[in-house]
Amino acid sequence: MFINISAKVRVWIAGDQLKFLKKYSSKPSFRQSELSVEEVQVAKILADKSILVRKKLTTDTQFAVNRTIRISHHGNKK
Repeated sequence: MFINISAKVRVWIAGDQLKFLKKYSSKPSFRQSELSVEEVQVAKILADKSILVRKKLTTDTQFAVNRTIRISHHGNKK
């Protein structure tokens, strides 16, 4: 599925990334220490794709969902 980051920029996310996004999109923010090992890897990939915003704290990393993204329900082709 594609996610629009801005007007002309979109990125492809896989099924496990979409499940992670739906799980944590209702939270305002969450910390890396709250996640499992598999979820940490997914969070880092989504932060690299600019879907999550990452803030490094002194002992932990805080993630939040980028509020400017839009999920594109059409065009599920890669």
